Amino acid sequence: MTLQPTNQPINQSANWQHIDTTQSDYFIDYLDTATAQAEMQRYKQKTYDLIGAVPGVALLDIGCGTGDDAIALAQRVGATGYVVGLDRSEALIEEARRRITDDLAVIFAVGDSHNLPFSANSFDGCRVDRVFMHLDDPQRALSEAIRVTRPGGRILVRDPDWETLVIDCRDRDLSRRILNAHFDGAIRHSAIGRQLYRLFRQAGLDHVAVADTSTLVLTEFATADQLYGLTDAAERAQAQWPELHDPIEAWLEELQQADRNGQFFSAVLGFTVVGCKPISLS
Repeated sequence: MTLQPTNQPINQSANWQHIDTTQSDYFIDYLDTATAQAEMQRYKQKTYDLIGAVPGVALLDIGCGTGDDAIALAQRVGATGYVVGLDRSEALIEEARRRITDDLAVIFAVGDSHNLPFSANSFDGCRVDRVFMHLDDPQRALSEAIRVTRPGGRILVRDPDWETLVIDCRDRDLSRRILNAHFDGAIRHSAIGRQLYRLFRQAGLDHVAVADTSTLVLTEFATADQLYGLTDAAERAQAQWPELHDPIEAWLEELQQADRNGQFFSAVLGFTVVGCKPISLS
């Protein structure tokens, strides 16, 4: 079997940083596919509760993507509150604006999470979902989120830990090697999920807690390939280890055959960490 070309960008890490100069339609479709998963919907709803999305509050959704979460938050805060969705991609912000169908108090803006364009103490809470893994400096982004949050307000960050991705296959050692190399090359901070608690504690936040964990289980190869880049992972691994070309090809074929047999299985963990800005930081 010959590996077939994937419609996935060749360098995910670079392209998530430069969506507007690559394939913006791909990223929109990627985000929609991810959001459509039942477990993603569950944890997202949980983040809305954890961030305190109630009538009258002001919230910032950093790295808002296509805006679905910011719109959902705006529906919760009502006319007496407001939500700002921020993303560095103009294409995603344009898409987010197109998705507003109701008269909601939500604004979408282009901006950098490392240098938020807001005054200190502007929001009652900041939410950051699946963003830190792509950033140059997650610690700086967390500091900025704290700066623009009012004393006593909540900061919430959710990210996966890509080293926890498991796939049912015969050669577990080879699979782990392929996946770790892939995500270490494609994601700037592939293990950020396990680091969030420490980052929050180091930042001096109060009431820090791992408030939710999620396990995304995918049992269809096509969806896993779109979200995880399994074909791309095999191609990368073959280029990196030519001597393992045939075993890697067999690994991918095994996953595809498992899918045809209705037996494909994959799972990955995600962590939601919450903390409060100390009252002393007014």
